[in-house]
Amino acid sequence: MAIDLETKLKLYMLIVNRYKNFVSQQEQRSITEIRQRCSPYDDFIKKLNDRLLLQVNLNPQNYDYNKHFMQVIHRVLEYSRSIKNFEFLITFWMSHEEIDELKAAHPMDKSLLITALLRASNSPNVHIAVTKSKRHYVLFEYNNEKYMIVPESGSLLVGEDVTKIFNSDPLSYTFNDLFFQSYEE
Repeated sequence: MAIDLETKLKLYMLIVNRYKNFVSQQEQRSITEIRQRCSPYDDFIKKLNDRLLLQVNLNPQNYDYNKHFMQVIHRVLEYSRSIKNFEFLITFWMSHEEIDELKAAHPMDKSLLITALLRASNSPNVHIAVTKSKRHYVLFEYNNEKYMIVPESGSLLVGEDVTKIFNSDPLSYTFNDLFFQSYEE
């Protein structure tokens, strides 16, 4: 007799709860390892970026940051909205491939994926911002305007709306594959 889905889920939860400390220890990553996940040079990120460009009728070889970046932003936002959000009971990092396949991720994993895609689209200043309340955002500038992507909702904030977020919830740190900056005292 097969186990029903509810019982199966309870068994998996029992296993996760019993071994969460072990898994969390194994899943710890250094700042350098996490920053590497923003890299535009990852093979999967290159392929995914090309796939997203083709979906907006842009040939990757003809891509021009100055002409096409906002089209890419909107496609990346649409793609990120297809990824469901969830919080883990344990420390657990997902690969970009796993996120793409399962269409589910923790907000930090989504932030890393979005940042890598925008870096692959030649955004010179895209980075992740983490606030004191542990919220994750993707920030970048384009045509002298500040932008913020909210990974949980896939929404895009511009200008003063970006500043307002940090007035109520100050930055803790920012990073991408090229830098890390702490705002902690």
